[in-house]
Amino acid sequence: MRAASPAGAFLCLLWACLALAAQRSGEPDIPREELIRLYQDCDATRRSSGTEEIADEVARRRSLEVGWRARFARWGGGALAPTPKSSWRYPLEDAGSLLDNYTEPTGSHEALDIFVGRPGVEVRAPAAGVVAAAGDGWRGGWDRRSGLRYSGGGLSRNSGNGIILFEPGQGGYFLLSHLREGLLVHPGDVVRAGAPLGRVGRTGTAARSGHGRHLHIAYKEPGRGCGVEGVLVARNPYRWFRTALSREHRT
Repeated sequence: MRAASPAGAFLCLLWACLALAAQRSGEPDIPREELIRLYQDCDATRRSSGTEEIADEVARRRSLEVGWRARFARWGGGALAPTPKSSWRYPLEDAGSLLDNYTEPTGSHEALDIFVGRPGVEVRAPAAGVVAAAGDGWRGGWDRRSGLRYSGGGLSRNSGNGIILFEPGQGGYFLLSHLREGLLVHPGDVVRAGAPLGRVGRTGTAARSGHGRHLHIAYKEPGRGCGVEGVLVARNPYRWFRTALSREHRT
């Protein structure tokens, strides 16, 4: 069986977490198996189900977003506005080392890594939004003999502890991965740009020897994929985070 692409893997993770958030908010649950079947490999295998079912899942996601936008609008009596890209906040309290590794020599990474030199650096919301998912309590580790071990918890085996934040202005989603146990937010929370979300850890693939302590951050917004309009597609957020870094840390 062909391995899932990075884009497909993120979509699987996102849809599983959307289902969890929907369940907690009283919306109908979406079976995880269905989400994986529809979104496992958007760019290659062209599953026989066709585009109709994929379009249906886009509609389901949009129905969840209606609720999140309403929650966002109610928060603070409507005083909180969406954050334009030009005003995104840097997602760490320290400058760290921001890599433009959205695309790597070995293939598409579709995310950025920010390496830090000390443990427990605070992770902050890059934009105002609603927490769509928060996975804590990752249980796993790494050793030379068995490699990466995982026994549950967090967002997923590879992401470790992490958060998916819905940004209502663009309809985009931030994925922040490899956090330390003890997240500061829960699904459904409304947060301001710059609000503390947790701390950088060594969970998921960051537990591997030699990977270094870092925040993995990805951004997706509605576009066209699988022949369907409205599917979430990856965007390179480097320029916006570089601008925020220069503004907040004077680099």
